[in-house]
Amino acid sequence: MTKIFVAGATGYIGINVVKIALEQNFDVVTAAREESADFGLKDQKLTVIKIAEKDNSWIDNLKDIDVFISCLASRSGEPKDAHNVDFKLNKLLLEKAKAIECAQFILLSAICVQKPKLAFQFEKLAFEEKLRNSELNFSIVRPTAYFKSLSGQIENIKRGKPYIYFGDGQLTQCNPISEKDLSLFILSCIRDKNKWKKILPIGGPNQSLTPKNIGEMLFEIFEVTPKYRSFPIKILDVIGLFFLIGSPFSIWAKNKFELLKIAKYYATESMLAWDEDKMCYDALKTPSTGNDTLEQYFYAIKNQKLELNIDRDSKLY
Repeated sequence: MTKIFVAGATGYIGINVVKIALEQNFDVVTAAREESADFGLKDQKLTVIKIAEKDNSWIDNLKDIDVFISCLASRSGEPKDAHNVDFKLNKLLLEKAKAIECAQFILLSAICVQKPKLAFQFEKLAFEEKLRNSELNFSIVRPTAYFKSLSGQIENIKRGKPYIYFGDGQLTQCNPISEKDLSLFILSCIRDKNKWKKILPIGGPNQSLTPKNIGEMLFEIFEVTPKYRSFPIKILDVIGLFFLIGSPFSIWAKNKFELLKIAKYYATESMLAWDEDKMCYDALKTPSTGNDTLEQYFYAIKNQKLELNIDRDSKLY
């Protein structure tokens, strides 16, 4: 039986990778600060290693792992957090995988690293390079937008507030993918040789959407009178300038400036495959998988089949 270790197992994607891996009869190991954590999954094929606070010695307990799957991601995107998680912790796992002669390492990365401008993107790319240059069989999965990341305005529009976008609401596009479809894709990398030693951009079923499209969808599904509010991109530059001036003197200001840069990036860059020849994002060249659509996800929230939980409250690596 294949034994896999899933890092980042209580994150939005990680928990689904664990659930589906158990359904597929993999022997699953993960790590938690609470040894009794079972992720709501009481399964004899699930082993949870206790994590000590601010101590990575738990990695020493990883033995006989056939496949490492890293769903790690920094919570804030701030430079220090990104370095410690997206690069440093992944690097420790890679070193452990090599030490125990594990054959395969699957990394959940992000499609936004195609055009890096942000600290967390450079940290992700730095680890991707480490992984590519290792002797391990690797798969680097770069998903487009997550359904959860496009749900942040639901409660506001239900209360009659406007849907907010930048510019005309059509500056960017994405082809979002569900946590289930992405988890299935990640696990398919274990046995699908066509996905070995490759960088794999991936989106959901072909449904390239602009922020305006998503707003229209939300108003129709939740049966609310459409209201929109547009902000110019320059407002982010103005606010960012304030923090930039203070960043040499304040870590707080420096981190806030990075967060403004992140906001501007997602407001101006599409989450699709980048066509280097045409120098543009291309929905048609963005690989797709699965069956779940964003519309179905929103209807499930409306019908209370899904809990709307936007905050990242992971307590695990």
